[in-house]
Amino acid sequence: DSTTEDETNFILTDEQINAIIKISESIKKNIFKSFLLFGVTGSGKTEIYIRLIKEILTGGKNAIIIVPEIALTPQMLNYFSVHFSRERIAVIHSGLNNSERFREWEKIRDNKIDIVLGVRSAIFAPLENIGIIIVDEEHEESFKNQEMPTYNARDIAVMRAKQNKAIA
Repeated sequence: DSTTEDETNFILTDEQINAIIKISESIKKNIFKSFLLFGVTGSGKTEIYIRLIKEILTGGKNAIIIVPEIALTPQMLNYFSVHFSRERIAVIHSGLNNSERFREWEKIRDNKIDIVLGVRSAIFAPLENIGIIIVDEEHEESFKNQEMPTYNARDIAVMRAKQNKAIA
């Protein structure tokens, strides 16, 4: 049986199960490793993310998920809120005003957050004990900040994962 009752009856494909098993091996070993999941929109990558984040959180670690555009954050937040406590998810993006952004960063800093979800700037969230960093649609150009300071959020994700012995 490839599902559990709390997985909202989503049946995983053999490819998805194999990806989860392979990534879980690195999680259990508490080692840094970078993975690339291939799949078109709607192919079930988010379901893989959910399963891996559940494993990470069970192990007492935290997660960062960055998406290529602000428009995707409400959709991802709704999906993640079905599986995780909304109060333990911080959302970071440029659409927040200064006080909203400050409140989110403060919750992260005070360890009241398990999951940070946002666009490229969310990679800098002061989250500790990171177990997984997910860069959804990592090929998107929007992860590259062209203004000063210039950076590539995908590259920073890999470095932060390496520093935390996490999965990226």
